[in-house]
Amino acid sequence: MTAVLAIRDLSVAIRTDDGLAEVLDHATLEIARGEIVGVVGESGCGKSTLVRSVLGILPPAARVTEGSIRFDGVELTTLDARAMARDIRGRRIGFIPQDPYQAFNPVFRVGTQLLEVARWHGTGDQAADRARLIELLRQVQIPDPEGALARYPHQFSGGQRLRLRIAAAMLCRPDLIIADEPTTALDVTTQKQIIALLGALARESGTAMLFVTHDFGVVAELCDRVVVMYAGQTVECGASSVILDRPRHPYTRLLLDCHPDRAATLAGIPGSVPSVIAAPSGCRFHPRCPSASPVCSTALPPATVLGPDHEAACVLFGAGESHASA
Repeated sequence: MTAVLAIRDLSVAIRTDDGLAEVLDHATLEIARGEIVGVVGESGCGKSTLVRSVLGILPPAARVTEGSIRFDGVELTTLDARAMARDIRGRRIGFIPQDPYQAFNPVFRVGTQLLEVARWHGTGDQAADRARLIELLRQVQIPDPEGALARYPHQFSGGQRLRLRIAAAMLCRPDLIIADEPTTALDVTTQKQIIALLGALARESGTAMLFVTHDFGVVAELCDRVVVMYAGQTVECGASSVILDRPRHPYTRLLLDCHPDRAATLAGIPGSVPSVIAAPSGCRFHPRCPSASPVCSTALPPATVLGPDHEAACVLFGAGESHASA
């Protein structure tokens, strides 16, 4: 399948008072048209920075130091900010934010804010935009869609606000939707409803989706493929069924052992994600890895093909896969 988004060896650094923080270190990811890809990792692993890099909204102190982000053949790392805002972000790449409670300006009606997306990108037909938005609100199961446009954000629950943002992301018929942990602030029942809704909308429209999460349960329900990140590095990627059933990287295995649906006794991962200001050399997971050897601290491990649609970055794969039973 043709990739709508291809990220290759992306490195991002942020200058801080304490030094240069290497937030992303040669991160790699690819999404085909119509595919839903999950990005998983602990807090501090670079998931949100990856999203911000694609959207072109990195903070002023951050810069891409290496690598490529190609969206439908367009190199986004060199695209000027005006073209990014006018032609890509919001129009061809929709975005669903993490916090539905901060996603709206409280002083403007919901309809005004949602239709601003279409007005900004110049569809030129306000009546058609309004009709499409009402239909989208119906699809995302907002009661009384016409009346909802005249209401204010505080008149909606958190789950309803998230449904409104999903409609806004779909309004311009984007090629790609990025969802940055959108279900984190919701209760479990609402989370399941939103995940089912996103999956149905993406598959019906053929829109690709990048779904950032810390929950492998979401991956199992929603995603075709998954990318596992640790401290800014891509450590494993492949079909969701393969990663969930046969994880190969030690970090992926330990993450799955932390999930209540997979482990009889929950066990955390010893230690914590390292500071990216003074990140470990080589594989950044090696200080916490139960299978680490001296070579893990000296070189960035290459991605190794382990099977159809399955890669992992670990130097041990070339040494008889000594950690396979670890």
